[in-house]
Amino acid sequence: MSNKSTQQIASTKTLYRRTSSLAYDAQSRSSERFHNQPNQQRIKDEWRERWNLPPTTVSASRSVLASTIHENETASALENVKSKPIYTFGIITDIQYAPIPDGHSYNGTPRYYRHALIAAEHAARHFEDEKVHCVVGLGDIVDGKCADVERWGGNLGEFRKDGDAKRELDESEREKINYRVGHDAMDDVVKALSSYKNGKILHTYGNHELYCLSRIDLKEKLRIPFTTEPTGDLVGYYTHSLHEYDKEKTSQSQEIIDSEQMKLRFLFIDSYDISLLDRCPQTSPKRQLAHKLLSANNHNYPNNENSPEGLGEFEKRFVAFNGGVDKPQLEWLEKSLQSAKENNEKVIIFSHQPIHPGSSGPICLIWNYDHVLTILRKYSDVVIASFSGHAHKGGYVRDAESGIHFRTLEAVLESPDPIRTYGIVDVWEDQLKVRGWGNCMSDIYDFDHLFFSKKKSSHPEGSLTTYY
Repeated sequence: MSNKSTQQIASTKTLYRRTSSLAYDAQSRSSERFHNQPNQQRIKDEWRERWNLPPTTVSASRSVLASTIHENETASALENVKSKPIYTFGIITDIQYAPIPDGHSYNGTPRYYRHALIAAEHAARHFEDEKVHCVVGLGDIVDGKCADVERWGGNLGEFRKDGDAKRELDESEREKINYRVGHDAMDDVVKALSSYKNGKILHTYGNHELYCLSRIDLKEKLRIPFTTEPTGDLVGYYTHSLHEYDKEKTSQSQEIIDSEQMKLRFLFIDSYDISLLDRCPQTSPKRQLAHKLLSANNHNYPNNENSPEGLGEFEKRFVAFNGGVDKPQLEWLEKSLQSAKENNEKVIIFSHQPIHPGSSGPICLIWNYDHVLTILRKYSDVVIASFSGHAHKGGYVRDAESGIHFRTLEAVLESPDPIRTYGIVDVWEDQLKVRGWGNCMSDIYDFDHLFFSKKKSSHPEGSLTTYY
């Protein structure tokens, strides 16, 4: 390992140690107030009321059903709602595996680090059994505590290769072992997910991967197709078409989608485009912009990067475990949506951090979520829904202006054995169904907003804060 890599890991590890308590506490608490199914139906109908449309009584009954029947029973009860879907994909987030004993967040929420690996493998086998078209991983598949397992009750002796358990390790040896633990943990999760073989596993990444690995590592291990921007920074935004399958990867048993049916495209947003994490302080403009944003919006920075103490409600997002979306990616997003519109494709958005303030508490939002949201609203006749992770309790809102559904998925990490938390999403021409297992809530989201004329945005041009 090079001196540069060692220094980079050490720097990130120091940042993680200093800020992890607030990060975990915030993510645990962030969206509890949204985790209410009857309230979800009210949120859905607000959009219809805005445009003087009648409430969706069928959707309401389904929401009540989802609130009264749990886990596999919910999925089973929704089984016969419609005929076979056009597309089906698996979805999972915040596995956060680490080879350490079970623990708690800093507000006392239990966390099951080793069981998370078992849950991930169980989900992958289920995805394979159902022959879903692909699987989406929303990030944080390993936990930042891999960077210092000994501190969190792990035994470094499990990972040393000299066989001499009695010999005291020096600091350099400890650094190298901790570096290897993060890589090995990532490999373990990738292996667990490899039980799914029918299609591609499409990943985005979160803050926890960056506490342990570099973006170059993620490109290799998770096959994220990073773009190298003119600044030299790697950014992981990309697109994937479900109606244009990779013939070598797709099982022969998988049916080819009828060309007359809805064409569906996935857009993956990199919410750690602008970030302190794994960006060089001296040479990265994105790292420098992150420093500028936090300095301007959080008086606790830099001594307590993840503290939202004393900040206004929506300023709480300006903490170091979050990130932002830079101008080149915003331009790519708009061009991609315009292209999808011209090609008569519908789009689902994926990101680690939530985009809509109603889908999680503000502390977990993308720094410039408003820029992203404004672009999505312009294409409300194209964008079906957005899925994210990061806020472990999950959440949901239907945007009152556009009708787009914003869902924050529940985390694997906080589900004890034998619970395994993940979802399978079925997509038809006019709705999608989330079939939830474990703590993942089941629900149905209609696409009626796609079939009405686009209304002029209530947000005047230039009304949003500019960050760059």
